[in-house]
Amino acid sequence: MDGKIIHDPIHGSMRIKGVILDLVKTPEFQRLRSIRQLGLAYLVYPGANHSRFEHSLGAHNIASRLAQEVGLENEEKTLLEMGASLHDIGHGPFSHTFEQIYKHYVKEYDHMRLGRNIILGKIDIIDMDNRKLIPEIIESYGYSPKEVANLILGKCEKRYLGQMLHGDVDIDQIDYLMRDAHYTGVAHGIIDIERLLKVLKVHDDQLVVDEKGIEAVEGMMVARALMYSRVYFHHTVKIAEGMLTRALEFALEEGHLWDFWKMTDCRVLVELEDLEGYPGEIVKRIKYRDIYKAAVLASADGLSAEEKKELLGIYRNVKRRQEIERNLADAVGAKEGEVILEFSIADLMLSEPRLKATEINVLLHTGELQPLTKVTPLANALKRRQTPRWAVLIASPVEYVDKVREVWKKVIFS
Repeated sequence: MDGKIIHDPIHGSMRIKGVILDLVKTPEFQRLRSIRQLGLAYLVYPGANHSRFEHSLGAHNIASRLAQEVGLENEEKTLLEMGASLHDIGHGPFSHTFEQIYKHYVKEYDHMRLGRNIILGKIDIIDMDNRKLIPEIIESYGYSPKEVANLILGKCEKRYLGQMLHGDVDIDQIDYLMRDAHYTGVAHGIIDIERLLKVLKVHDDQLVVDEKGIEAVEGMMVARALMYSRVYFHHTVKIAEGMLTRALEFALEEGHLWDFWKMTDCRVLVELEDLEGYPGEIVKRIKYRDIYKAAVLASADGLSAEEKKELLGIYRNVKRRQEIERNLADAVGAKEGEVILEFSIADLMLSEPRLKATEINVLLHTGELQPLTKVTPLANALKRRQTPRWAVLIASPVEYVDKVREVWKKVIFS
C-alpha cells in the first residue's frame, strides 16, 4: 500500500495517501505547522504549543474512521477526508486570536471563507512559483474544488456529509477536544472516541446517534462546555490575546501589516516588534509574560438587559469598542491601549455556534427520531449553561486596576 505513515500522540500511526498526501505537501498546508492551535494559551498552559497542521491531520484520520464505520462509498469517503484535511487551511496567525477584527480589516472574511477561497483558487496566500495549487490537485483526482469548499462550510447536497464536518457532533470537535486536552494537561476534554464513532449512523440522509450511545454524546458535550470555560476562555489567555489584537490594530491603523492574515505566528510577532511604540511594547510584554491584570470579570447575570444590549453593540463595532477603551484609559490616567475590553458570550456564540446546538437526532429502538434535548435532560442543562462564567472582561496594567473597577460602568453606560 502506498502513502506515508505519520505517528501522532493522539491517534497513533496514521496513513495518508493519494490526494490527501498531495494536499499535505502543498505550501498552504505546510504553513499550518507555524500556526498554534490555541493561540496564546501556551502562556497559561505551557504544553499548548501544538499546531493547526497536526489537528488537520487528526481530523483527516477521524474522517477516515467515521467513513468506514458508517459505510460511506469511496467517493464520499475521499470527499469527507479532503474536507477534514482542509477545513482549517484559511486560518491566520494565532488561529482565532484575530478573528474578531477580520470583518473590519479584511473585508468580509473569516478563516472559513478564506479557506473556501483558497480551495477555489480565488486567493493565493503563498508567494511561490512553479507549484500545483490546491484546486488543481483536487481536480486532478476527479473531484470538484467547489464541492470541497462548500463542505468545509457545512453545505453539501448530502446532509450527513455536511454534519460530519460541521455539525453538533463532528470530526473537527472530536479531534480538537482530545488534542487540546492532551497538550494542555486539562482532563476535561477527554472523550470516548471509540464508543462515539461506533454509535454515529446515517439515517434518512442525516447523521444520527444510536439510542445506545447517548452517554458518549453527553460526555462530548460536557467536555466541550468545560474546555471552553477552563481553557479557551481562560481570562489570562483572553487578556493576552486582547493585548496582541490591540497591537495589530494599532499597526493596521498606521498602514502596516495589511496582509497579516497570510502570515504565520512568528512572522506577525517579528513584524510587530520591529514597529516602534505600542506594538513593539506589547510584543515584548507577551514574550516575557508581562500580561495585564483583570480589573473586571462581570458575569451575564450581573448585567441588565439594557447593559447587555449596549455591550453587544460595542462588540459588533470595532471602532466603538476602540472608543470605549480610549475613554476608559483617559478616565484612569492610562495611555491608549492600556485598557482593553473583552467579551465572552457574544464572541462564543458568533465563533462557535455549536455550543448551543445540541439538536443531533437520536435514533430510538422503535425506529423513531427524536432531538437529543428531548431524550436527555443533560443536553438541556448544557444548552442553558452560560459558558464561561464571565461575560465582560476589562484588563489593564496593575497600577490602574482599582481605578478601572471604580469607573467602568459609568464610562461605558453613561
